Amino acid sequence: MTNINNFQKLVELANEYGIICQPTPEECLIASLPGEDDFLLAFTWSGVVEGEPPEHELIAISVQDIVKEVTVAAWQIPIYLFGNVLRQAQMLVAAHKDFFS
Repeated sequence: MTNINNFQKLVELANEYGIICQPTPEECLIASLPGEDDFLLAFTWSGVVEGEPPEHELIAISVQDIVKEVTVAAWQIPIYLFGNVLRQAQMLVAAHKDFFS
């Protein structure tokens, strides 16, 4: 699969879960975390685990605190776990906010 196909697949996946993303020149998608305007989600393809089926392709995800200019968390997941991204990101942001309060 070409990078363009991977990127389009990632856009469609994000849209399927209600994450409205904006593309960047680095073939990364960014979106505001719903309900948290000071935090951004970023997604990109991380690669394929050799010998694994396509559904085991990895997506790299990060959450950034725009105000403090820090990365709250970064992780990789297989494509089939993408539906949990928002919940995971919201839990990590809540912990980050608790830590800094």
